[in-house]
Amino acid sequence: MGRNRRLSRRVADAAFGEIRRQLTYKTRRRGTRLIVADRWYPFSKTCSRCGAVKTKLPLSMRVFECDTCGLVLGRDANAGHNLVALAARTTGTAVAGDLDLAKAKSKPRGADRKTRVTRPRRKAGTGRAGGAIPGPRAGKETGDRQQDTGAQLAL
Repeated sequence: MGRNRRLSRRVADAAFGEIRRQLTYKTRRRGTRLIVADRWYPFSKTCSRCGAVKTKLPLSMRVFECDTCGLVLGRDANAGHNLVALAARTTGTAVAGDLDLAKAKSKPRGADRKTRVTRPRRKAGTGRAGGAIPGPRAGKETGDRQQDTGAQLAL
């Protein structure tokens, strides 16, 4: 995909290395297992029914047609079936994290220790520029006084 002019920029922007890094630490945190497929395995070129491998399958071909068994399937769906078969061979259940669930020690939702140190808040005193900040119930400012309208009408 790196050689294709249209895909190379999008593949570089996708940052697959960052996605893999995040998946790795999240699966370790949950006590599950991450299965990484071989980079060069022809998942989209291999028939998910009979296992026959095509020599060439350009990216423009979006439908996989097997010459051996006659399977007609979308290219991505065929690759997905092959990945599920890989997970089944590796774990035995076709679900990537199911192999080590009995051995995995479940971690509680919270951390083992506090992650933040709480510091006492500094109170606004007269030492700050502008003085203390009044609270919402401290009273109204002098410019907000209402005039007595009854006394003005009597005049």
